[in-house]
Amino acid sequence: MEQPHVIFTRFKESDRAELAALYEQVMRETFYWFDEARLNEVSFDDDTENEFIVVARVGEKLAGFASVWLPDNFIHHLYIDGAFQGVGIGKRLLANVVKRLQGNASLKCLVLNTRAVQFYKNNGWKTISTGDSDDGEYILFDYNSQLTSD
Repeated sequence: MEQPHVIFTRFKESDRAELAALYEQVMRETFYWFDEARLNEVSFDDDTENEFIVVARVGEKLAGFASVWLPDNFIHHLYIDGAFQGVGIGKRLLANVVKRLQGNASLKCLVLNTRAVQFYKNNGWKTISTGDSDDGEYILFDYNSQLTSD
């Protein structure tokens, strides 16, 4: 499949409702082990407050987004609409964000999210540690372009 043309932009207030809907949709599709009460707590506004957000669009369609807690270069969220998964948009969005972070970033990924764990490993992210959270066991990943650009 040919890679679609993707445009990456910074978050604009006019993106908010569409991003919130995508966030909830992907959470419900991906985090199958969350109970309904946990899914009802999902809030794009609360979960991305004060974060830097990069939006990915294919034409006029929202394809995904990533949000970053800039003080720590920590990628807090990376979500791709299911209709756009598997065509390289996530990889390109992740690369765009890492470039903006000057090649150094970290993120946590829940172990049960096996597809995402494999995605990060396939894209040069290294396991730093593991831990437990209220949402389950996670892997702390780190990316340093100086160490991974061999």
